[in-house]
Amino acid sequence: MNRNTLTRCLTLLLAALMLHGMLALAEPEATYDVIYSANNPIPEIAARVRPAIVQVTTSVEEWDAETRKAAVEPMSGGSACYIRKDEDGEGGYLLTNYHVVQDGDAFSVLWLDGTEMDVQLIGYDDGSDIAILKFDDPVPEGTEPIPLGDSDALQIGELAICIGNPGAGEEVLFATVTAGIISGLQREDVNADNFSHSISVIQTDAPINSGNSGGALLNSRGELVGIPTLKMGVGYSTVYEGLGFCIPISFVKDYIDQIIDNGNVVRPRMGVTVVSIDGPDEPMRRYPPCGAQIYSVEPGTPADRAGLEVNDVIYEANGVRIKSSLDMVTAVDKCEAGDDMNLVVYRYNYDSDGNITSGYERLEITLKLEIID
Repeated sequence: MNRNTLTRCLTLLLAALMLHGMLALAEPEATYDVIYSANNPIPEIAARVRPAIVQVTTSVEEWDAETRKAAVEPMSGGSACYIRKDEDGEGGYLLTNYHVVQDGDAFSVLWLDGTEMDVQLIGYDDGSDIAILKFDDPVPEGTEPIPLGDSDALQIGELAICIGNPGAGEEVLFATVTAGIISGLQREDVNADNFSHSISVIQTDAPINSGNSGGALLNSRGELVGIPTLKMGVGYSTVYEGLGFCIPISFVKDYIDQIIDNGNVVRPRMGVTVVSIDGPDEPMRRYPPCGAQIYSVEPGTPADRAGLEVNDVIYEANGVRIKSSLDMVTAVDKCEAGDDMNLVVYRYNYDSDGNITSGYERLEITLKLEIID
């Protein structure tokens, strides 16, 4: 073999070795899959949680005077989350929004695998827009309750995953998964009349649509941290995108237990309705401080007996500064029936037109909370 031939052979061999090395380095599939799975928990969470999200159908009983027959007609629908097994291990409990089942006479659910079953409404709390449905049949194989997380530990910007059943009738997009982030926390006065109780809700940009109500808001560990309940779509002059709101699970955990155990939620009460008012931090002669202003007083209640009046501004409750109606509701919710509520109240004098006419009184009032009816 002459030198030229040997040189060509060595060159070709070197090129082949280099090409082989490049091909070996360019194995994208396995490497990409490992990286993708490690950094995106959504596929695993979706696979585990989707079977625990059911479609709820709420029906009403109708009477046909012509046929002289009764019929059950579907009225509305939504979603619900499987959150607890029954003690016997067969049936269990579903968490949903109260507005999903409100005014219904009969209820049924559809599981991801196509299993249908009738369920019973065992209780609800319209104050926080939650309801509990009970079923007695076995769940589909492999379906487990969704673990409840800690919504108080959420941080703005962390991963948020929603699973629910948007749509209506035959156009339901079953077990739809959407994702985004936690956009805001402790949003007040965003309820669209869903709650009769003041609640600070979780804001997320994960898409929430009609039918998602009662579904799941999950964190990056696949824990239930909120219940999608409403979205902001259109204002007076603005169309909004990505403004969904969820009930914090930590706020309603105790209510869930009460409904399952007793069929209702027991709250202490003062006997007033309050509204938030803005103002200076400290009272001024013509300007009440920010706080919870009494809008109405129910006769015969602890507040009435203690002498609270309409327009009184609650400034402090059990040593905690009150700056809004939510602060006042939270202070009451931390107590039990029979507990004393120690209030600092500012009372101003008003004329017939609602204008302040003179200075104020600082009152210290103690009342005993009672069970709400």
